[in-house]
Amino acid sequence: MKERIDVMTRIVIDYSPVHELVTSLFAYSDKKNQLHDLGNKWRKQVEKHLPDSFDDRLDELDLCDTISYLHLLILDSPAKHDITAFLEWLGGLGEGQIYEMLSPYLEDGIGMGLKAFRDRSLDILNTWQQACLISEEILNTLKISATRIEELSQTFSYTDLIDEATNGVVLDLEEDLEFILLIPAYHIKPLNRIDMMSDKLLVISYAADEQPPDKDTPTTQMLRMIKSLADEKRLILLHILADGPVTFTELQQKTKLSKSNLHYHLSLLKTAGLLRMHLKKQGEREKFSARPESFAALRDMLESYVFGLNKDQ
Repeated sequence: MKERIDVMTRIVIDYSPVHELVTSLFAYSDKKNQLHDLGNKWRKQVEKHLPDSFDDRLDELDLCDTISYLHLLILDSPAKHDITAFLEWLGGLGEGQIYEMLSPYLEDGIGMGLKAFRDRSLDILNTWQQACLISEEILNTLKISATRIEELSQTFSYTDLIDEATNGVVLDLEEDLEFILLIPAYHIKPLNRIDMMSDKLLVISYAADEQPPDKDTPTTQMLRMIKSLADEKRLILLHILADGPVTFTELQQKTKLSKSNLHYHLSLLKTAGLLRMHLKKQGEREKFSARPESFAALRDMLESYVFGLNKDQ
């Protein structure tokens, strides 16, 4: 875990197999989203090792509303570097202990109650860990990503740090946040999961997309960028977005695209890192703009791959 204190903002960069176990569970539950790199093939493989009752039990946990509380418990757990040890630790926590750990972050509490939250989390995670392996290779990818972001945190502002980690998420907030938790994630890549839990607290699971250099193989990120540009509608969107941040509604009015079609094209541009998503405070609509430095980065990647790394000297 790496912690940095800004003048107003505490930033923590944290990775562990337990964080990734929870993130992989979210990726499994996000079945309607077709943008995960692992896709339905991975999900079907995992389902073979799950009981028929699993999805119904998972619904009871209400993961979308509780996942960030799980991450916050993991952050402060002395057992977070071992999944089995963490689950034993979680099972031994009383309601009072959970409340004490989460009280700085709780505004309205957890609807199901702390006891049900603990028991349902334990039930699901105990089953899930037997179906989904968090390999050493995955953990090494997370470590590399966390180390890179830690190094950048020494010189970047937190807004620039989040932009870099998430490949284009920008915080346009009127007031500084008090606490930001950044968690590198493998199973949801190339997506990010962003939870503005309050006006003061932000939990981000960002796609750890680091790849070892290979002189003969283009990187996944470079391929995403090239493919996202190979469409007239997306080029038109980038042309519009180059003039500055606009809302989804404004984009729809300018392009005449349907909501679903526009959402699809924006999603591809976001995962390619070619646009920025500007986040305001809770309840306000996000805006989008082009990300100019990504085009320079793509040029450098192409030149390096075509004329450099893949050529025998």
